[in-house]
Amino acid sequence: MAKKILKKVMVIGSGPIVIGQAAEFDYSGTQACKALHEEGIKVVLVNPNPATIQTDLTTADIVYIEPLNVETLGKIIEKERPDGLIATMGGQNGLNLSTQLYEQGILQKYDVEMLGTNIWAIEHGENRESFKRLMQDLEIPLPKSKTVNTFEDAKV
Repeated sequence: MAKKILKKVMVIGSGPIVIGQAAEFDYSGTQACKALHEEGIKVVLVNPNPATIQTDLTTADIVYIEPLNVETLGKIIEKERPDGLIATMGGQNGLNLSTQLYEQGILQKYDVEMLGTNIWAIEHGENRESFKRLMQDLEIPLPKSKTVNTFEDAKV
C-alpha cells in the first residue's frame, strides 16, 4: 500500500488556557505547526483562543478561531480537506474530539488520516478497564486497582 503524501494537515489547538495551566499544549502545538511547515506541509489550525501563540498568523497557513466541537471541526474538514489530523496537541479535548470525529465517520468520509497516534491507542489509553486488560495481556505488572463509577463503589 502506497504511503499517503501529506500536503495539508489540520491541528486541533490547545483551546482556552488559564494562566499557568495547559501552556504546554500551546507550545507543543506551535512546535508541531512549525515542524509541518519545515516539511512543506500546509497547516490548518483550529483554536478558539485568540490569545495564544498558536493563533499568531505566522504559526499556521490558515487559522480558524472557532469553537472546538465536532460540528465546527466537521465543517472545517469538509471545507479544507486536510490529508491528516493532529489531535494530540490539543490535550484531552483534542483526543476526545478526534474520537468523536472518527465515531461519526467524518475522518473516514474525507479520508483524513490520524497522525501521531491512532483511534485504537486513544481508546485503549483513555478507557481504564481496556488499558488494564491490555497491560495484563502483555504481562506488564500493574498495581492492584478497580474501576468505580460511583462514590458508593469507591468505598472500601
